[in-house]
Amino acid sequence: MNNSQRRIGVLLPPGNVSVERELARFAPETVAINYNRLSRPVSKSTKSSLLSMAPSLERAATDLAHVHPEVILFACTSGSFLEGRGKEDEIARRISAYTGIAAITTSVAVTHAFDALAMTRVFMITPYPDDINDEEVAFLEHYGVEVAAYDSFRCETTELTAAIASQDVTAMALRHREAIEQCDGLFVSCTQLLTMDQIEQLEHALDVPVVTSNQATLWAGLRFLQVSTEGLCAGRLFETARVASV
Repeated sequence: MNNSQRRIGVLLPPGNVSVERELARFAPETVAINYNRLSRPVSKSTKSSLLSMAPSLERAATDLAHVHPEVILFACTSGSFLEGRGKEDEIARRISAYTGIAAITTSVAVTHAFDALAMTRVFMITPYPDDINDEEVAFLEHYGVEVAAYDSFRCETTELTAAIASQDVTAMALRHREAIEQCDGLFVSCTQLLTMDQIEQLEHALDVPVVTSNQATLWAGLRFLQVSTEGLCAGRLFETARVASV
């Protein structure tokens, strides 16, 4: 064993307990993933709380750069779309300016995933309060994706989102089967929401593609490295044959 591997760096919110579990399970053995956490005074699911991570970005990114990843992923969906329409890549630009390393945010990864699967009309599931949901609907509309409808667990804190089992996400989706079947696909938002072990089951049951925040984030990182995602059993997105730099 040695440390001579392809390497991805991941920045995540301090209370996130799901990203490491899901990425470790579905990443290929040939790629190592290293993590660092941002700072956040409180875990409330509010716009001000999510944006409060910004001052810690330089410290977290430059510390993570010491492991020399080829790309750094900013693994927070709402934390990367709440800065305003058209600014979803701003955090990635700052990370690259601090470190000299390419970076991708979850929000941008999601838009690329939609493009890869030709998804322009989606049903959305989130754990967010409705003010954050409305911001996400506007973000997706800015990129040409219509949210036909959504449902949410409406969690007030990060800890409440962490308590949701992935099976609960599936149950919520199946309650909306008819609406989802009228869309191009299902989008499950939030890197704290466990989902990836349910994607293939949901795609089989609903017969539409499923995109989730952690799935799209990992896919974007592997795609940047030009590492194939075929055979990783995380849904149709991972089976897309196109491999290109984001």
